[in-house]
Amino acid sequence: MNRVNNKVAIVTGGGKNIGRVISSLLAKEGAKVCIFDIDIKAGEETSNLINNQNGEAYFIKCDVTCTEDIKYAVDEVIKKYEHIDILINNVGASKGITLDDIDESTFQMNIDSNLKSAIFCTKAVLPNMIEQSKGSIIFISTVNTFMGGFSEVAYSSAKGGLHSLVKVLAADYSKYGIRFNVVCPGSIGDSEIWKERERAKPGTIEKLSKMYPLGRVGEPLDVAFTVVFLASDEANWITGIILPVDGGITATGKLPGGRWWENI
Repeated sequence: MNRVNNKVAIVTGGGKNIGRVISSLLAKEGAKVCIFDIDIKAGEETSNLINNQNGEAYFIKCDVTCTEDIKYAVDEVIKKYEHIDILINNVGASKGITLDDIDESTFQMNIDSNLKSAIFCTKAVLPNMIEQSKGSIIFISTVNTFMGGFSEVAYSSAKGGLHSLVKVLAADYSKYGIRFNVVCPGSIGDSEIWKERERAKPGTIEKLSKMYPLGRVGEPLDVAFTVVFLASDEANWITGIILPVDGGITATGKLPGGRWWENI
């Protein structure tokens, strides 16, 4: 408990799925959590859930693909708390699509949600973190960037951009006491995309689990525990890393490529 006590944290896409679990765990560990989400219902539900469990959460409607929204939301956090200690760039969108099928709008959606949002949210909080000479910024990526086996050309390309970004930021800004790290989850069975695939073909998750050396797909808490560690002072000498949280799948390289999940 209290690993991030009294720290002010922003979680983009904090209203549901992995973002909700990250927000809840940060609050449980003592953070004041500011939830940025375009989904008002989900954002308010998560905020109420945290506040009803004696945590502290504050929801701000924000489209993180819009720089004006980002500026407004970050300014609101600073007005309320005066400082920002943690930014979790969690927002992302994925559509399993091959190069043959990609179109410009799908490509742009992936770039905006996965890469543009992270760049401009980071830019918005950076002056405050520089002023206080500390901060932890964490980017949620994917093991797709290490493996070609998920046939998601736009999503993987956008998330891969985060890996280069974090290296540049760590080199340029860690001197101000700010840390930049990437977390790369493997398949999270509770995510919308895998639930959709399970509904379309029952048994998909069970078969997918067998591809992982630890014998299961991931859970949102697996990611959240890692995020809280990297956000905490326990990780205060860690910056510029790209960390798979993946049940060992990147150690095996066993994915066959293409839309293989349709055939398992």
